Amino acid sequence: MAKIDRHTFQTKTRHMSADLKQKINSGAYSPGEYLPSELALTELYKLSKNSVRYVLDELVREGMIIKIPRVGTQVAKSIAKETIRFGVYPSLYKEAGMEELIKRFHENYPHIHVETIELPYVSSDSIANLIKLGIVDVLTVNLQDMYQFKERKSLDLFAGQDRHDNIYPFLTTYFEKEPGVLAAQPFVYSPVILCYNKEHLKEKRLGEPNSSWSWDELATLLRELKAPHRYSIAFQLFSMNRWPIFWMQNEDDPASADYNPPQDGTGLPTEGLRWLRDLVTEEGIFPLALAQGEFEAEKLFREQKVSVMLTTYYMLNELKNADFSFDIAQLPHFKNDKTLLLSTGIALSAESGHKEPAACFVNYLTSDEAQTYIRQHTYSLPASRYITETVSVDMINKPSRLELHRDYSSKYTTYHDLSMSIETLIRFGESLKQYMSYLTDEEGLAEVLLPAKSLN
Repeated sequence: MAKIDRHTFQTKTRHMSADLKQKINSGAYSPGEYLPSELALTELYKLSKNSVRYVLDELVREGMIIKIPRVGTQVAKSIAKETIRFGVYPSLYKEAGMEELIKRFHENYPHIHVETIELPYVSSDSIANLIKLGIVDVLTVNLQDMYQFKERKSLDLFAGQDRHDNIYPFLTTYFEKEPGVLAAQPFVYSPVILCYNKEHLKEKRLGEPNSSWSWDELATLLRELKAPHRYSIAFQLFSMNRWPIFWMQNEDDPASADYNPPQDGTGLPTEGLRWLRDLVTEEGIFPLALAQGEFEAEKLFREQKVSVMLTTYYMLNELKNADFSFDIAQLPHFKNDKTLLLSTGIALSAESGHKEPAACFVNYLTSDEAQTYIRQHTYSLPASRYITETVSVDMINKPSRLELHRDYSSKYTTYHDLSMSIETLIRFGESLKQYMSYLTDEEGLAEVLLPAKSLN
């Protein structure tokens, strides 16, 4: 048989593996029964003998079949289940279809049972304790928590993993434990983007935002969009996934000849925060009383009570059943047009007593099958470059600009690029609440920020 390319090999062996597992799980091949001969399997699945043996060896390792020398391959009479505990952020059930992915994993690997444990947000200490106590075997970890683990020199809590060639290189960098070794496999990602109600713009005869817009141009649009019982824009104002953008976009480029780093509390790039405060306190623009809760902006947008929001591909999943047309755009710009990159990885606990089945689960979540499901059935962006760039989103009311992420990656930046610790960012966010209420000024913000400015 002619040699096949790597992708075709993976596709055909994956099909053979899934088909045999389905037949064993359904009873088509009952316990104790022999599978067809290797020769018959090569003809049935159009694979070479070596490829067939590769798949059969995989099923042997998973405990589904037994190879009996000079006799044949027998379906195992009983499959002992091993339980692994999976620490997961609750939002991933909607953002990545996690419930369905776990169900499919159980179908493919019936000898492994995944038990889920809900992880808290913005609490790396709590997550670290779950690992140390051996309560979780596999866990999701976002960039915010990853940076806290790095700052506290706690990356040894994660078992090292190899880099995968199919994952976007710009993502693997952020999850490195050491050069070439990952603390977590990138799973999904998203930039922060602008989302707008097309019908509200049409109603006011306004043009749609584009990639060259400044924030002042957006502010002009927002003032035109004001209407009774409706606000112009909403987002979670004090979220660490939102307000830092207004800081980052006003930082000078360190490579510039005119770059003058802030000293003694002066020269901090607070122009964007000042602009933001002026905007959100303007009547009819921003629903300040509803700026705190998670998902509030998406809920108001879905109810058509706001016209524009800062959001992510993750949060677009709240709009799957929207009964109006909406679209997305790159964020407007100040001095630069950066946007914040968010990503979640899948980590293995170094304290796990079930490393082999846990690694099997990690491999499944980053496999073509799982990444394709995420791509087709959610708005979230899979970490697999091949899947994200070749598989289409399978939803009826999807935005026409959904693929803008392909030309946006050069604008991605992370908390790390702010050159301050996550703990400082959290304290700064608390002080920002007073700033937005005119209870402190920019000097007050500087006092919170400068003493601990030390990530790099």
